[in-house]
Amino acid sequence: MRRAIPACIAGLVALGALAVPTAGRAASPAPLEGVPHYDHVFTIVLENENYDTTWNTPGADGKPTYLQSLRSKGAFADEYYGISHVSADNYMAMTSGQPATPLFNTDCVNWGSCEAFEKAWPNPANPTAGARSIADQVEDAGHSWKAYMDAMGTPCKHGPQTGSDPYQTGYATRHDPFVYYPAIVENADRCNSHVVDYSKLATDLAKESTTPNYVFITPDTCHDAHDTPCVAPEAGQPGGLISANAWLATEVPKILHSQAFTKKGVSSLLMITFDENGFSDVAGCCGALSGTAGPTTSAIALGGRIGLVALGAGVKPGKVVHTTYDHWSYLRTVEDALGIGEHLNLSALPTTPAMADLLTP
Repeated sequence: MRRAIPACIAGLVALGALAVPTAGRAASPAPLEGVPHYDHVFTIVLENENYDTTWNTPGADGKPTYLQSLRSKGAFADEYYGISHVSADNYMAMTSGQPATPLFNTDCVNWGSCEAFEKAWPNPANPTAGARSIADQVEDAGHSWKAYMDAMGTPCKHGPQTGSDPYQTGYATRHDPFVYYPAIVENADRCNSHVVDYSKLATDLAKESTTPNYVFITPDTCHDAHDTPCVAPEAGQPGGLISANAWLATEVPKILHSQAFTKKGVSSLLMITFDENGFSDVAGCCGALSGTAGPTTSAIALGGRIGLVALGAGVKPGKVVHTTYDHWSYLRTVEDALGIGEHLNLSALPTTPAMADLLTP
């Protein structure tokens, strides 16, 4: 989804520059900020749906949808918010803690401009590498990671350096944050081995030892609820939440039944959320903009209330927490869960809480 953003967002860019990263720390099983330690953290990101429709409105058969059924099996954050009303801003927030920025607020129709912007992002730890991301943190901690992109086909696929990005439906570059980080995308071996087609996940899940410690999953624009109805290559499918729930009902059990979740002595977590609500909801939260806690609204189009469900070790089934969280909170929680004491950009703000209460009984 695309929407223009006011020039006042420049202040957030400056704030992000001030919240500079520090060197990564080695992983530790000790809890950080009350967040339990996990061996594997999985994330699935869906797209652009109304909160009540997603989490509270039954399906056409009058029964809870698959996604709604997961609330009774995991813990639910009912005051979880997006940070912008475009896709790209939200994905960058989730993986590097960056604020919404003018270029990413265009959804990076020109991929080369956005990658160049990231190359100039302050990184005192490695000034020539550009913006630091969760991928760098995970590797510095001695862990493994992969991003699995539905319908991607060729690894590390992205738009051209100049001109318009042709990947808008099916696999959408704007839903793949890792191909904007220069330290990844400019290293062909690294990108090709870490940013891969979703079909590779089945092989990696076969053994706990081959399952990455950090797993980021983006369904394609038919399976993530973005397109209604679906277009090529999945024309004929209804799209929206119907197709998203069907995809989740098939794919989520594969994760939950894998060795990463069933092997004795292994602790894993799966979080499922959306990038943003529909444009009718422009609320944000957590004080990153206003300096105050709780939901806020602004002239800036924030991402709205979207919700997040977490399933895994130590998570109390059916629990609901009402603490206000957002994508920067998500990143801080992932960092803590993998034993990483470094918090990137706006995830480092004192007004950005980790979701400890969601993950503990």
